[in-house]
Amino acid sequence: MSDETHPFAGEQYIAAGITTKEYSPSISLEGRFVEGGLSEQSFVSPWAVVSLREADIERAVAIVDQTVTRTAAEQLARFVGYDPTDS
Repeated sequence: MSDETHPFAGEQYIAAGITTKEYSPSISLEGRFVEGGLSEQSFVSPWAVVSLREADIERAVAIVDQTVTRTAAEQLARFVGYDPTDS
């Protein structure tokens, strides 16, 4: 989920879990791949977030469009009590 604005870009990455099980707040990846893909129907779990180091990543298998990342980040923010519409 992270990009070059991450404080340790290239060394650490923010990642969200992907599963083949669909839950109410899951985000479907169907039709969302910009590059690569997965062999089974899959869903992002925006509540399952982890920080990964470069050494923990073996390879990238796919890239999803930015709407998936944006939606996951917005849902995660709501899960931890942040609502951008609150002033």
